Order: sequence, then structure tokens, then C-alpha cells
Amino acid sequence: MKPVTYLFLLLPFLYLYTPKAPEGTSVTIRLDSIPKSGQKDKYDNFTDWAIYRGDKKANQYAELAQINATNVHQLEKAWEYHTGDPKGPSMYSNPIIVNGLMYFTTPKLHAVALNAVTGKQVWVFDPAKYSEDKKDFRGRSRGVTYWEDATGGKQRIFNFVKDRVYALDAKTGALIESFGEKGFIDLRKNLPVDPATAAIEVTTPGIVYKNFLIVGSRVPEGEDSTPGDIRAYDTETGEFKWIFHTIPQKGEFGYDTWKRVDGVTYGGANPWGGFSLDEERGWVFCATGSAAADFIYGGDRKGANLFSNCVLALDATTGERKWHYQTIHHDIFDYDNPPAPMLTTISSKGKSRDAVVQFTKMGLTFVLDRDTGEPLFPVVEMPVPPSDIPGEEAWPTQPFPLKPAPLNRLIVTEADLTNITPESRASALKQFRKYKTGFLYTPASQQGTITLPGHQGGMEWGGGSYDPYTNRLYINVNEAPTINQLVPYQENENAAKATPGERGAVIYNKNCTSCHGANRQGNLPAFPPLTHLKLNNEQIRTVLHAGRGMMPAFPQFNDAQVNDLVAFLKSRPGEIKLKEMAGGRTRYANEAPFFVDPYGVPAIAPPWGTLNAIDLATGDILWKVPLGEYPELVAKGIRNTGSKNFGGPVATAGDVVFIAGTPDEKIRAFSSHTGEVLWEYQLPAGGYATPSVYMIDGKQYVVIAAGGGGKNGTKYGDSIIAFALPEPEGKQQPEPKRAETGWIDLFDGSTLNGWVQLNGTHTFAVEDGAIVGRTKEGSPNSFLSTRQKFSDFELELDVMVDSVTNSGIQIRTRVKQVTTGKGHDQRAGRVYGPQVEMQRNHRPGTPTTGLIYGEALGTGWLSSPEKIQNGHHYLNNEGWNRLRIVAKGPRIQTWLNGQPIEDLTNEAVYKTNPEGFIGLQMHGIDGKGPYLMKWKNIRIREL
Repeated sequence: MKPVTYLFLLLPFLYLYTPKAPEGTSVTIRLDSIPKSGQKDKYDNFTDWAIYRGDKKANQYAELAQINATNVHQLEKAWEYHTGDPKGPSMYSNPIIVNGLMYFTTPKLHAVALNAVTGKQVWVFDPAKYSEDKKDFRGRSRGVTYWEDATGGKQRIFNFVKDRVYALDAKTGALIESFGEKGFIDLRKNLPVDPATAAIEVTTPGIVYKNFLIVGSRVPEGEDSTPGDIRAYDTETGEFKWIFHTIPQKGEFGYDTWKRVDGVTYGGANPWGGFSLDEERGWVFCATGSAAADFIYGGDRKGANLFSNCVLALDATTGERKWHYQTIHHDIFDYDNPPAPMLTTISSKGKSRDAVVQFTKMGLTFVLDRDTGEPLFPVVEMPVPPSDIPGEEAWPTQPFPLKPAPLNRLIVTEADLTNITPESRASALKQFRKYKTGFLYTPASQQGTITLPGHQGGMEWGGGSYDPYTNRLYINVNEAPTINQLVPYQENENAAKATPGERGAVIYNKNCTSCHGANRQGNLPAFPPLTHLKLNNEQIRTVLHAGRGMMPAFPQFNDAQVNDLVAFLKSRPGEIKLKEMAGGRTRYANEAPFFVDPYGVPAIAPPWGTLNAIDLATGDILWKVPLGEYPELVAKGIRNTGSKNFGGPVATAGDVVFIAGTPDEKIRAFSSHTGEVLWEYQLPAGGYATPSVYMIDGKQYVVIAAGGGGKNGTKYGDSIIAFALPEPEGKQQPEPKRAETGWIDLFDGSTLNGWVQLNGTHTFAVEDGAIVGRTKEGSPNSFLSTRQKFSDFELELDVMVDSVTNSGIQIRTRVKQVTTGKGHDQRAGRVYGPQVEMQRNHRPGTPTTGLIYGEALGTGWLSSPEKIQNGHHYLNNEGWNRLRIVAKGPRIQTWLNGQPIEDLTNEAVYKTNPEGFIGLQMHGIDGKGPYLMKWKNIRIREL
């Protein structure tokens, strides 16, 4: 990826220029009450996946390692379930698994329970029979929420359907009619607006704390919006408990950050991406989107606009604000905070600190102290360009974190334009010269302003994955430049004199242009054109009242307004023009088409989508790789471009990261250490969801919803697919090439093909025909391992040993599938098995090269105390050494430079480790180093 030159030229000055954030818009510290005890949910862990995104802290991490980097290439389909409804909008559901049942939602928002081992249907709940019009509602849903009482006797699934929450019996799917209003909560109520005009749709499941069900919502982004307030209800009765106003009411903190205009409806500032929860503190966390009215224009809502674009910490039992942190002041860019904050504990040099990590559409990552909301890495208030639109007042500065670095480009220059084909380049150049361009926070203009990463760019609702044992964060990112344009129109002060079509045009301009464009041209593939509608008038009315797919309902429109809008939509393009009138008010329709080439892909040079790894202790980016491809470009030989992707990653203790979400309709497994693709599978439709990882009866599964459609506009599907390793031991990877003598070269001298890394954060690379391992301070043992298993064999290799640290050769080595106790050696993913030592003879009593240790076996040294005490001097300290190992049955023999070192028989170790992979070990080290170990000429033959 090209460096963000403009940004890094600014960075030295940003350290010097750090004006204060506007009063009241940054953090508010509330240290008067930070409880350190709370009720622990038994399902809030890294193994069950009984909660949306895996656990309440939204870590999206599975502490399971039966599937690991050495065998993930063997994954195969275990079962597939079809909903029977391969239609829009898609299936975004992240399935949860409780007591052997898997729960998820369909495009009709049916809640479904399956046997999580077989995929057989147990029950389906159809909400249509309980709705007001008895009709299906198609909408986006990322899943359901499970709750049980203290005894486990009452077990419920909460299904979120448009503006209702249904309570279901978890075992049978029956509606619990004693809950709420005969089985549901009406979310249009308990808001500071008339329920008849409230437009609410819950697209992300709520979260439970004790007996509180905490709920957010999606609301319209146009002029007639609804406040995105946060509410809590009793999980047993459905009784309303508390509300937090994300748009402050008069007398509340933050009210004065809005300059209100009479007659304007204020809405938005909604946490549509869900919640995370700290049970110990009893705090719930969320992140809000931009304010409404309007999308990329804020002339009627001047001010910083709290609590839009904020990270919020609230008391989960009262809704009291503990602190907030605003990531954008007065958002006129549609730069929401899509996912709920991730709650992490960062450990470094023997110390730990609780943090809150917020991902943004800007591609910026804010890392905040969990108790106070203060940034843990430097954040500056960056001066940004003003708006040239009359009536708009862009905020003069925006918060900009200096670490971690932005994960995407922040400006489009001519040098950034695509060159994948001559046609693409010519189209991009023509558009680029037509519009303005500018840095990240350049406001929209009447001419049109190309901005990066765009309103489908940066991090999206899928969030990231955090490995709490390595401090590593994995996050997918989009680069989807947008042309932000404001189109002026006249709002007639005397609506009675206007025609129905003219009145409908005003309604359209206020509410619809951000998706469908000022000229109804649409914004493919997500938003279709409305120029030649095939729907009849009554069908249009139904869609407007009920919503459909990605389009929200508009219950705030009365019958007359709907008729006016129908009249406009049925008119010919360009037929109705709003006239300038004396006393008429100039308004701005919000347009934001994508900056794309003739193939419909971003008109900038690839990559357009990436998967990234960040060290959260240092803020450093560890690696970045393209994520996804476009089949149409692949057919032309254009590969490895990355693509727009929707859905989140899941890291596991097996050192793999699973992610789907791409238009090539694949699910992939990446090495968590290098970003190498270790496995991929062609799904029947795009998997625009976050995978779930779980284990039942000793077997680990990975499951993904493959519903297609979505913002990538691929074909629809109706599959829930689970993957597992084959039985009993599974197939090997393709047979390696053998010499006539039977020897297999495990290292080709130039690449690490056939090897994967497990454990720790040491690094391995190929240099001058050798594998070179380098230590990283504070890392536990790391292993470069073969993907192939061996039982009885003869192994030969050349080794070079560092003067300070020690290393080893793992043989017949395995990976712990689950955590069995406290401490690193008992943790899932830990490599264990016999290890042939590599170490210089420092002094008597120091183990020397060729002796054998039980790595994480609980045995300590397998070689005798006498051999450890006596040692040997056969090692060439400053050069290469030839190491030979023969393993046959329970007997292991070693030679160094032709000299016999060890001849050991151990039946107990052979019983636990009769076969396994070969691994090159780098030992844990506290010294800074880096210290080096080297290996080459590695070959093996099976006996």
C-alpha cells in the first residue's frame, strides 16, 4: 500500500500543535464510582460462543486449538443447513451456541435453532403471525441474545424484529406471552417522540447484564429521523428500566453542543453496532453514529453534536454516563463508529491495563483507558478544512490518534488512481479532474469532493479480533472512496401551492438522496436506481411504511406525504424541477456515490480491502495483506487486489484467523503470525457475517452464514455452513516430492512453504538459504512447524546456535486442543512434545545440543541428570552443525556432527505423542536481543 505521504509530513507538527478538544466533547472522567465486583455470566468466556461476537467484551476470540495452523488446510464441510429463503437483504447473523443448540436469524428475521453438531432443525419462530399486518418483514439482523435466570430454569432467546423484541423459550421456540405486551417489547415506546412517528429497527442484538436487556437501534439518516437513544428492559418481565438520551434533552449534559433550529427533527447518534460489557465494573459500552438531520450536511445542527460519534461508558443498571469520548465533532462525513467498542486487557513487561478499543470508518483506531476514557496513545486535535457551503460550519479540528497508524489511505492524489486496465485509468482520471479532492476531513461541496476511505471504508460493523495472550489485534479494512456532493434545491414555504410531485421531490431530497442520488440514479451495487420503477403505487406505499432489505421504514410519513412521494417516484427523470421562489428556503440534497471505474470497483490503485495485525501494546502494525478479490477481474488475470468486505475476523488459540465477507464468496483462514492464507473454501454465496467457533463433545467447528447479497451485491444464498476436521485423523496435505532414496526436503532454501508458526511472537524468515529465527523481548516460546505429521522417521538438518539463548527441534509434536489449567503450558494452542535441545555448552550442568526435553509435557528433562551435568563439546559454536535424529517407536536417538549424543526410550511419552509435526523452536527470552538461531538443509525420511 502506498504511504499516506500527506499525513506523515504533518505528523511532526501535530505533536507540537495539540489544541484542546471543544468543551464537553472529549472525555468526562467519573472516578467517583468504579466498582470492582459483579455478577459473572458463565457464558462470558472464550470457548462457548454463546454471545454475539463470542463474549461480552467483543473480543471475537476462541480459546480452542483442535483446528490450528498445522492442520487447518484439512478443514471440510461438516454440515449445511438451508433456510429455504435465498433472498435479500442477506444473512448477517453471527450464530450463538448454547447447550448444544445453535441460534441465528434469517432475512425474514425468523429465529432458528439447530442441533449444533448435525445442523438438523430443532425449531423456527416466525414473527409475521404476531406482527400488526401479519406480513413478513425483511431486514438486517446480526443475531439473537440468550438469557437464563440464576437457576437456569428460565432460558430465553431474544429475537429483534424491526421495532420489536420477542422473548422465546430457548428449547422450544415458543413465544413467552407473559413477557412485555403478550410476548414482545414495542421499541417505538419510551422515546422522547410520538410512537406513531418513531422509526426504529434493531439490526444488532442487545446485550444482557444481570436482569437487564440493553438495546440500541438503527434509525433513518434523513431529515425525519428518530433519536438513537439507549434503553434497558427487564429480561424476565419486559418492563422498561432506563433510558440514556444520545441526543441530550434540555437540562441534560451535552444539550448546549447543539444549535437547534425550530421545526427541525433531530435524530441519529445511535449505537447501531451493538454493545460490549464489563461485568466486573457493571458498565456497558457502545459507540454511536452520526447525527441527523442530513447525512453529509449539518447546517441545521451546528455544534459538536454530543453524543453522536462517541464512545460511551454507562452504568448498566441505571444508564448513568460514566464517561464519553467523541471521535468526530459535528460529523458531516458519515463517519460512524460502526462496531461496539472492544474491551481488552493489554499486558506488557509484567504490567496490565484495561482498555477500550474503538474502530472507525476513518480507518483510525482509538485506544482508551477503560476507567477514564483517556487515550492511551497520543491523540491530537488536527486542524481540518472549513466548508464552503453557505450555512454550514465545519468543526475546525478533529481528533487524530498518532498510534496505531491509519490502516488505509486518507487522501486521493493522481498518483493513487487505478491502473488495472487502460479503461479504468482513463475513467478514474476523467472523474478525478472533474471533482475536488482533499484530506480525510474535507467537507462535501457542490462541485463534489472525493474523499478516502469513504462511507463504506475503514473498519466496518464486523469489528476486530483480539488475542488476549499476545496483545495482537486483527481487523479488516476497506478503501472505498466516495464523491460527497451537496445539491441545492428550494423548499417551498407554501406547500399548498406546490404540485404533489413537487412536494414529493422535497421529501425525497430530505430523506432519500444519500442512498439513491439526487437524480434517482442509485449507487450500485447496494442501492438500486429509482428511475424506472416496476412497482405499482400500492407496492411503493407498502415499502415506504414497512421498509425492505437495506431500506428502513418511514412510519413518520403520513398518507398525504406518501402519496406525494409516490407521485414524484412515478414521474419521468428530470420532469419535476423545484422552482426558486421568493421566501423559499435553500436546502441541500445529500449525494455520496462511490468513486469507481467501469468495472464498479474503486477507482484507486489496489489494495481495496486488507486484513491487518496490530500489536496493541506498542501500537505498531505487524502485517497487512489483501483480503478478497473480484471474480470479474480475476477472469482478466487481475489478482490480489483486495475487495470491499463486510463481516469480522475471529482469531483462535490455534494461531489462525478466520474471515469471510468478500465478493469472491470465500471463507479463509490466515496465519495469525504472517497473514499467509492457510485455507480457503468457495461458499455457495457470500458470507457477509462474522464466523462463530465452538467445540462440542471434543470436536471443534467453524460456522458461517452464507446469505450473499449485501453491500457487495453478489447473488443471494440461504446457507449456514459448519466446518470441522475430518475423521478420524484426517487427510494429509499433498504428498511432498521424495528423492529416490526416500528423503523429503522440508525446506526448499528460499521460502517457508509447508511451514507455519505456532505460539509466541518471535519471527522466522528466509535469509541466504537458511531459516533465521529472531527473538522478540517478552515472547514465550515460538515454533515454526511443518504442516505434515510424522511418526517413525530419520531427520537431518544443519543448525547454528546463538551464544546467549537456546532453541530446539520439536518432534512428534502436537497442539493442546483446549485449556486444561492455569499457566501458559496448560493453555489451548500450546505446543507440546519431545524436543531435541540446541544450546552451547556454557558450563557443567547446562543442557547441551542433542539432549531431549519434554516440552510442555510436565516431565521436565527426559535426558538423564548425568548427561545434563556432563554435557559435551561436539558443537561448533561459531559455525554450522549437522544434527541427526532417529525416532522409531518409543526410542529416540540423536547425533551431533557424527557423534552420538542421546539414546532414549520412553514408553509414556510415546503413548501421548506417537506422531506429530516437526518444529523449529525459539525459546522465550527476557533480553532485548534480537538473538538468532539458524536452520538449513532440512530433510526427513519415514521409517
